[in-house]
Amino acid sequence: MPSDDWLLVETLIPGGEPTVVAAGAHPRHWSGLGSLRRVLGPSRARIATEAVRRCHAAGEPQRTVEADTVVVTEPVPCAYGGVHGVRLWAGSVDAPVPPPRRVAAWDWDADTELAHHGPGLEELVFARDPEQVRVIRTPPEAFGRMARFDGRIDYFAMVASIDDGGQWQGEVDMAGDDDEVRHFQMITRAVPAHRRISALMHAIPELDTAAPAADPDAAMLRAVSQSSGVGVGIIELTSALIYEWAGPPLPPLDRWLVERPVIAPDDLVALRAACHDLAGTPGAGRRLALRIRFAAADWITAQAELVAMSTGHGLLRVWSAGDGSPGRP
Repeated sequence: MPSDDWLLVETLIPGGEPTVVAAGAHPRHWSGLGSLRRVLGPSRARIATEAVRRCHAAGEPQRTVEADTVVVTEPVPCAYGGVHGVRLWAGSVDAPVPPPRRVAAWDWDADTELAHHGPGLEELVFARDPEQVRVIRTPPEAFGRMARFDGRIDYFAMVASIDDGGQWQGEVDMAGDDDEVRHFQMITRAVPAHRRISALMHAIPELDTAAPAADPDAAMLRAVSQSSGVGVGIIELTSALIYEWAGPPLPPLDRWLVERPVIAPDDLVALRAACHDLAGTPGAGRRLALRIRFAAADWITAQAELVAMSTGHGLLRVWSAGDGSPGRP
């Protein structure tokens, strides 16, 4: 390992075995800690493995010196107070320790459909001012910032099968509040015991050279949204998750852009059934009425039109019923 390389170790599964997922800016494919012997040599690998486990358990940076070797570890904390990753550097005691890789963590709760951003995540990914930082976000607030997500289909397949476990990692481009696009390695695991997706975002600007893969469905959805005059959501049909608003919902539904409203139980069942029914028939559509309620607000009836696309995703157009009738859930 070059002396200026840090390793990134993911610890996303509570009680699971850590794996190495990056060496410097270069992704690695879920390599067990035993792989450190090839990278560091047997002696340093032993010291490093023990240091990683101590750092993960303590949740604090560690500096270990044995003979002529120094090992530095830094935790990557999550919003729940745990540690989702450990940054690791090993070298000679007289070697300067380079700045650590920039990494932050997030979790997505499958039951609430809300994301929980760990310390430093929003500053790293969105270049967000500290006063604008929030811990809890809706999926569209994050996925709506993705300028490139070539692994979208495989990622959402893992999300849809969250109870089976699973893992996905790949490269994504994220648009910041400053309109700059930044390149990241996104490392994710499904955690069935907590019904969460847990993840690391690792800044890898050195690899920001790949051309985005064409996504004709997503491009078409965004084009349609620009002139539709209604809210246009991109929805994953297996889970009925709206993960991006290509066109913002209009009042009184505009809070849907940044909040997850309660959907009346009967209407949520109908929406999920429609997603299931249409998933195998691209181009097919269905009209729905959805009674929704935002926090500290009355029920609103939204009209919706669901159209299936060819990738397991769909277009959900929403607008206010306009009749002032909230209905009863």
